[in-house]
Amino acid sequence: MKSLHDHMEYFYNTKNWKNYWVNSLKKLINGKVIDVGTGIGSNIPFYLNLKTIKKLVCLEPDIKLYNKVKKKFNRLKKNKIFFKKIYLLELRSKEKFDTIIYADVLEHIKNDFKEIKLAINHLKIGGRLIILCPAHNYLFTIFDKNVGHYRRYNKKMFTRLKVPKTKIEKLYYLDSLGFFLSLLNKVILKRDPKKEEIKFWDNLVVPISKVTDCLSLNLFGKSIICIYKKINN
Repeated sequence: MKSLHDHMEYFYNTKNWKNYWVNSLKKLINGKVIDVGTGIGSNIPFYLNLKTIKKLVCLEPDIKLYNKVKKKFNRLKKNKIFFKKIYLLELRSKEKFDTIIYADVLEHIKNDFKEIKLAINHLKIGGRLIILCPAHNYLFTIFDKNVGHYRRYNKKMFTRLKVPKTKIEKLYYLDSLGFFLSLLNKVILKRDPKKEEIKFWDNLVVPISKVTDCLSLNLFGKSIICIYKKINN
């Protein structure tokens, strides 16, 4: 059984996928940004390609992952990127942020509703909380269990959460073709994906999904994106 850290390495080079979802949000990821659960930093290069980011604060409480990501990126744009070995709960700064991102992180947090409310408190009015997570609990597999997922999400789960001082700005699915691969794993394979299979998904499946997502109007997919916008109410 592979650990979460092993799978992070497997997914590090999924460039097509990261380009896809990050670039689809490039107009919404801006200003001062917090990346919660940075891991080994696989999303950092894609964030830094966005000209809209002025400051990037990366939070990673795991000491091994923190040391690894800091060593890898600490010399890169020192005046723009900052690393903290803490959970968001431990962030004592009164600074308010424009964007907070949970990229494949919220499903690892037991009390997700509490975490969402905490994140909203760190946003400016008009700021955005961007959540990317695996979709559909009926696709929950041994892989989800092995990497520490508590759940997968669907649209109804987000719309039922009554988060104070927010409105849902966007809520949609991604990777429609990947949905069927996840279904195949759930019904037939029933195991963790192999490194070669992840490469196949990123190199061949994701580019096709970019087309099928448009054709299907993002009505289904392997992943889901929810964007909360903080309002003054």
